Amino acid sequence: MNEAIRAFHRIDSDPSTQRLRVAGVNAPGIMEPAGADPRLPPEPAMEAAEASTSVPSPALPQGSVSPPCALPRGRPGDGLRLIPLAGFHWGGPVRGRMAPPSPRVRGDHVLIRPVAGAISIEFPRFSHALTAGRVAFIPAGTAFSLKPPPEAEGQALLIPPGWVRGQPMPSGFRSGLPAAEDAGLLDPAILALAEGAARDPGGDGATPHQLGLIAVALSRLDDRPQPTEMQRGTLAEARPLTQRFLELARHEMGASRTIAEMARDLGCSQAQLDRACRQSRGRSALDLLYDLRLELATEALRETARPIPEIAEELGYAGLGHFMRAFLAATGRTPETYRDFMKNQHPAAPGD
Repeated sequence: MNEAIRAFHRIDSDPSTQRLRVAGVNAPGIMEPAGADPRLPPEPAMEAAEASTSVPSPALPQGSVSPPCALPRGRPGDGLRLIPLAGFHWGGPVRGRMAPPSPRVRGDHVLIRPVAGAISIEFPRFSHALTAGRVAFIPAGTAFSLKPPPEAEGQALLIPPGWVRGQPMPSGFRSGLPAAEDAGLLDPAILALAEGAARDPGGDGATPHQLGLIAVALSRLDDRPQPTEMQRGTLAEARPLTQRFLELARHEMGASRTIAEMARDLGCSQAQLDRACRQSRGRSALDLLYDLRLELATEALRETARPIPEIAEELGYAGLGHFMRAFLAATGRTPETYRDFMKNQHPAAPGD
């Protein structure tokens, strides 16, 4: 009996028990756990809201009118998905209260097509503004983040890499206005792909044709900023010089040549080359060089089994440590983990 009384007093003197008593919490006041989280909306309501999700019709050639259409709904686990742009959020942890999410690698290709408003795509070293009417393609394995504002309208098409096997998709980020001959074909092809995936997660017989149309349209995007009349002559000169610079840099990446040395080979000064790069691409010559080197590194890791130190040396990094630090800062992954991540992306191609 005395032992029971002593045990009771030990429990009663516990600080946690005393706090509960002061707060008026006792056994009858503790609710049983609910079967579903009461903070979440009822499941039928979620399904109804999802079923009613729609986006405005894609941008069509001037003079044509088309009513808004609901996005085709796929089955759970679909590889290819078409979702409203305002609902496509991607990225890692937020770095600050007003900062965007940190860039993070995705395993699928992303095609973004805003039809109203503007969004900002965040990459490790720069931001890219995408306005209505333009298209952006982010290849699998690219680190980026995206948080569209609620008023943004458009679509985001998520494409498994296996679906575009054999298609001439861009190997790096592309953005621009569709060519005149593609403007009327791009949006119907995007919607047809989603409708085919909704009927069959593996796509249908027309899927390769629609993907081919998208690949061709992406190869012909006009990535120049909209110029004023006074700027047209300057841009006409800047764009070829920038292209020649990138081709030279690609061929001599492992030689560790400076921007000034390559500018002399191109017959201009470093200042002229840098100005041409900013006018035609919106970025400095050094930034474009770093972007190209990262693109070549991801391509080598993704498509070859070559040793990582060999890739680092060929691309002109100061050493393996320099390569690993730069790659981690740009993608959020080390070269080895990036290679493993991309190897694990093995979705079946349509019709396989």
